[in-house]
Amino acid sequence: MMTFHSKGILLTLAIVGCVMARSGNAAEEPALGTIVPEGEMTIFCQKAVAAKFEAQPEDISTDPPIRREGKLLVLGTVDSEDDDRDAGFDCRFEENGAYLGIIGAPSD
Repeated sequence: MMTFHSKGILLTLAIVGCVMARSGNAAEEPALGTIVPEGEMTIFCQKAVAAKFEAQPEDISTDPPIRREGKLLVLGTVDSEDDDRDAGFDCRFEENGAYLGIIGAPSD
């Protein structure tokens, strides 16, 4: 039988493991299938692009979601260091708001 002290140690180790797993500067791209309300898709997309391509959120511009071929798309650009070429992308969502991923990539 596990004692209160043993449970406390296990909980402490679990918390330390979670903190260590997330220690690092890079944010994680959100999980595919995450349900996102339509009103939050633009900011969700900005954060996903920032995490995936290690871009600053202020360098990412997005438009409101549009419906196309049964999907919701958030179109946007990432400002590149070369001011003449901003890279385009789109975040894709199912009609129910399930996140499908990012199409396109910033050019280096």
